[in-house]
Formats: sequence, C-alpha cells, structure tokens
Amino acid sequence: MGKKVVIIVLGGALLISLVVTMVRISGPASGSLGQKGILKRESALREKAGSILKEANLRFPAEGGPVLGSFSLRFEGEVLRVGVGPGWDRLPRDRRAALLDFVWAGYVPFWQEEMKSRREPAIVFREGTRRVALHTSLDRWAR
Repeated sequence: MGKKVVIIVLGGALLISLVVTMVRISGPASGSLGQKGILKRESALREKAGSILKEANLRFPAEGGPVLGSFSLRFEGEVLRVGVGPGWDRLPRDRRAALLDFVWAGYVPFWQEEMKSRREPAIVFREGTRRVALHTSLDRWAR
C-alpha cells in the first residue's frame, strides 16, 4: 500500500512539472510582454520598414528624386504610413501598384511574425494630407 501511494505522488508530481514546462515553453517570452515588449517590437518594425523603403527606392527609380520619403508607424505598427517623394508623380500607374505590392510583400510577413498575428497591417502612401495608395486586407489601390 505504501509503495502505491509513493508511485501515485511521484507520478502526479511528474505530470504537474511536465504541464508547467510545456506551458512555459509555448507561452510568450518574458521580455515580450508589456510596454518594454511593445517598444522592442516597434523598434524591429521600424528597422525593417526603413530597409524595405530604401530597397524600394533603389528598385523603382524615377526622375526628379526618390519615390518614397519618410515613414511612421501607428497603432503599434498596424499602420505603416509612407510619405511619397517627388518621384512618385513620374512613375506610371502600374509601377506605382508594383511598388505598393513590393512594400506589402516585405512588411506584412515580417509584421505578422513579429506580432505573432494572422491579421494584416495597413500600408498607406501619402502625399501631404492626400492618400495616393493603400494596401489593406480588404482594399488595394494606387493613384
């Protein structure tokens, strides 16, 4: 009778420790929660967006200056706002759409991986206060 109790107690303890270990492994990293985690993810998104836009300016050259200018992240990176440069007006419409797709293809998968989400962030190209291109999960257009 004493051996059975010891085996049941040890088995239960082993089972509990196994469940706790699995939960800790599958859960988020300790540094990824809270305000500090948000700042880390936004920093990574900012770096990635900057490199994508630099590459886009190299791949889609236009007379008159760069096609894409400065950018900002809003709502924890769910919106990437990109200011267009003077070269935007000189690009044909199909090249503008290809540029928008290029930025989307680079930013969205990285955002989904970084944020551990299946949602899709919005990408907005702006000329001053006017939207000139938009890419969301529901809508895609470039003027």
